[in-house]
Amino acid sequence: MNILVTGGAGFIGSHIVDAYINNNHNVVIIDDMSRGRKEFINPKATFHQISISDPRLANIMQKESIEVINHHAAQVSVSDSVKNPVKDAESNIIGTLQLLQNAVECGANKFIFASTGGAIYGEQDYFPARENHPQKPTSPYGLSKLSVEGYLRFFKEQYGLKS
Repeated sequence: MNILVTGGAGFIGSHIVDAYINNNHNVVIIDDMSRGRKEFINPKATFHQISISDPRLANIMQKESIEVINHHAAQVSVSDSVKNPVKDAESNIIGTLQLLQNAVECGANKFIFASTGGAIYGEQDYFPARENHPQKPTSPYGLSKLSVEGYLRFFKEQYGLKS
């Protein structure tokens, strides 16, 4: 299978890349290296140092015949999202929306999204929070992750993209 891992030079993304490669998948890593580390890049993967919002990504995904996207590239700081909500939305919402559109255009059939460990729930009413817990994000970061979850539902209903 041909798999794209965004944020594949990061701590979590690089371990996912390794697991895919160990299971004989072809892996393409996209990472802008704003938080990624060169030593985390598996040499058996194809690496492109670009942002998820870079227009060249569509061509890469077509050329590599991407079937699955495992998306970990994100602005992850809650405090930074509060200081600059526009930058957070550009990265986490617009960047992901561009990636979703590219996924549909290249014929990918699955989109795996690393959402958040609880930022969409805000102050939780009970622990651990289940997926049906009321959603009350208290930061732009939480709002961006919740927004993307909505877009994932839309892309499944509209285009059949599994997530």
